[in-house]
Amino acid sequence: MSFSKNLDRLITPGVYARGIKVKVRWGQLIRASVALSEDQSRLVTSEKLVQLDSLGKIRGGIVTRANGYFLVREIPFDQIPARFKMTRGDVKRLAVITDGLDFMAKIEREFLKPVIKGPESLESAFGVRRSDIRLFDVKDDKKALEQRHANGALAYLRRGETVNFKTSEDELKGGIPSLRPQVKNRKPFWYSLQGEQTARTRIVFPEHLSNRYVFTLISDSDPSVIIDKLYLFEPKSDESAQIIHAALNSLFSWYQVELRGRSQLGQGVLELKIPDFAGLLVINPATMSAKQKSALLKAFADMPAPGSGPSFSELGTAARHAFDLTYLKLCGFSDPEAMVLRLEQELRALAGERIERRLSVSEAKVSRRKVTNVAASVDAYATRLAASIEPHPDPRSFLEEGAQTETVAILAPVEGALEVGVELFDQGEVTAGGICVARAGSIQAAQFVRGVLMIQPDLSQVEVPTAKFLEKPVSDWHRECRRWHKKFKTTAEKTLVGLDDPRTRLAVEQRALRLLHAF
Repeated sequence: MSFSKNLDRLITPGVYARGIKVKVRWGQLIRASVALSEDQSRLVTSEKLVQLDSLGKIRGGIVTRANGYFLVREIPFDQIPARFKMTRGDVKRLAVITDGLDFMAKIEREFLKPVIKGPESLESAFGVRRSDIRLFDVKDDKKALEQRHANGALAYLRRGETVNFKTSEDELKGGIPSLRPQVKNRKPFWYSLQGEQTARTRIVFPEHLSNRYVFTLISDSDPSVIIDKLYLFEPKSDESAQIIHAALNSLFSWYQVELRGRSQLGQGVLELKIPDFAGLLVINPATMSAKQKSALLKAFADMPAPGSGPSFSELGTAARHAFDLTYLKLCGFSDPEAMVLRLEQELRALAGERIERRLSVSEAKVSRRKVTNVAASVDAYATRLAASIEPHPDPRSFLEEGAQTETVAILAPVEGALEVGVELFDQGEVTAGGICVARAGSIQAAQFVRGVLMIQPDLSQVEVPTAKFLEKPVSDWHRECRRWHKKFKTTAEKTLVGLDDPRTRLAVEQRALRLLHAF
């Protein structure tokens, strides 16, 4: 089909529906594979495929317009200051929180809701990362709160009416919450949050996507509230929720997401709005038998942690191929085997185009940027960053008292990045810049030696626990290292405010890691 004929499709009946709602956008029309479009058009006509919004409602998460006030952090019981006089019995009814200004307050639990905020909260298609962030949500007027003796909520409401919550450098995000233009006119009260969310089965997905397409199922027993930058889909029937969830996590849906999204944000990020998600074609649960539903859900369940990592790393695995093949067969595609291959090729091409576009404009951005000598600033920023965080964990601090050790000699000076050999002929070796500096005998022992040399590279020998005492300290050290690196990233975000050049930021972070012996 020629380009001109593709354009002619825009004036055909069915492209536009219900006023100005567009089913096919220009970008989608031009980039879509003709063979795929013809096959899916046939399935839409036979009602094997239906649009997502015909099976339920899609809406955005709650937008508070004053996150520093409405989004608070609950303090664990063992960290609550003594002045609050909290007992374990009180914790069932009350919680001590800290807001965006690090102010602590005691609030009734009925006004605090757990939240799911941001794409990082969606760990996989089935898992959600829990946090201590809570949403302050009050629906009653103050007189009713007084009658219920909700003194904590009343005091915090008065704080929202008197305190300037300046938690951002953005001039539009300061001021007293109740007086902000986008807050004060809310009905019936200034603290009334728009978008009531009840505990029911939902499918949550992000507005912005990069290298991971993830649609997460939230059960009806989860009272969490979805916050902005995430969308939620509420199916008309809870019985069809699992089928829709599996369909959204299929290769066919990934292809449509990439096709319908907008990549104008730069940095290779894909953006989709509610109409874009609403037009996704998924299998119609009403046309499936109980046996077909069971087969699809079993194939989906056989995949290990779908959506937990980069989506392209899933492609090509046996479990992913079996699931996508099952889904396309049930949809009714004429040649499912060929369709899986074609969808994967088209998806990689579309994603590659998005990434290539980011790379193609990066040089132009650099050429327009004011030339500055940043080399002299890297050490200064790195030193400031290194001083803002605790030292990198030392594996020796996790040794149990009385643990038996054996000596591993350091064979050469440590010059360069430390690595642990995992191949057949270098397993258990520690190398620095490609030169073997220690032979520890096992991978875990080599990891222990590497951790020690990161802290003290000038050692001539390292005392390594024997195999019986080795597994636990190495495991504890790895866990603490993951926590430390997350904290390092958070600290870097706060410390390097104003340093916009991504390459300079990376150089500063790497230099700081070297200063901390964590690189």
